[in-house]
This record gives sequence, C-alpha cells and structure tokens, in this order.
Amino acid sequence: MRNRNLIKAISLTTVFVSALFFSGCAASMTYPEYAGAPKADPSLQPMPNLMADALKFAHQRTAPKQELVYNLPPTTPVQVWTGVGKRLGIGRPMTAGDTHVWSIRQVRLSGARAEVYVVYPTDGIYQLATVHFVGSTAQPYYPTMLQFWLVPVDAPTCNTPLAVVQQAKPAQQ
Repeated sequence: MRNRNLIKAISLTTVFVSALFFSGCAASMTYPEYAGAPKADPSLQPMPNLMADALKFAHQRTAPKQELVYNLPPTTPVQVWTGVGKRLGIGRPMTAGDTHVWSIRQVRLSGARAEVYVVYPTDGIYQLATVHFVGSTAQPYYPTMLQFWLVPVDAPTCNTPLAVVQQAKPAQQ
C-alpha cells in the first residue's frame, strides 16, 4: 500500500513537471507595459528580435514596394533601436515629417507565444495589425500570422532618439 501511494505521488509529480516544461511555462511580459501588466526590459532578447521581425513581416505583407520607415515605442533605449535596425537590414528609423511609417505599438510575450501590435499605413490612413509568433527559449520565435484589425488609428509620433537619427544620417548620404 505504501509503495503504491509513493508510485502515485511520483507519477503525479512527473506529470505536473512535464506539463510545466512542455507548455513553455514562462513569465508573461509586455513592453511598453500598461497598468497591471508584467513589465519587460526591451533590451533583453527576444524583445528586439520580435520588434524587428514583426516590422519586416508586416511591411512585406502590406506594402513591400515602399521603403520601410520604422518607429519603436517611446522610451525605447538607443541600443534597442540600433539592434532592431541591424536585424532588419533594410529601411530606416522614422524622422519628423515621415508619412508612411510602420510603428511598433506593443510587444506581448507569454511562454511559447508572442504578439506584436504594429501600426501600418494604408490608403492614406493608419491601421492596426497583430503579428503572431511562436517559439521558445530553445527555439527562435518566428511569425505565423498577420491579423488585420481594420481599425483606423492616429498617425505615429516620431520616437526616434537623436543619437539614432545622427547614426542613420551618414548611411543615407
């Protein structure tokens, strides 16, 4: 009887630990955070890669022939802007006066899934879309779907730090 209870306890523990491991149990993170949301550091991976990959994915599916001009959330550190630009390999950061901009509104990461909200230009207005990702700490995140909300939103406000604008100018000349 005693052995049977011990075997049951070990079996249940194994099932529970396996479920946690295989479900990608990880803390949820949101950047920029909102009241009550778990806070994330945008400079830690996979946040910069998610931002870059979402911009590229949304741009390729909405207006691939236009230049990719991108914008990141307010308070995004300079090193994140630089990392996103390198990973993109195309386009340039937004400057004041740009009118066709793909802008990251928010990144949400929860275990093996991530969502990045992107504001994109279309037909003279800006709309919202969500890029859905799957991945894990052992596997890179990759985009699986672009969900269009067809909800008009305000045009992005330029959040590009001066240091990033100055770095980009020599490359443009």
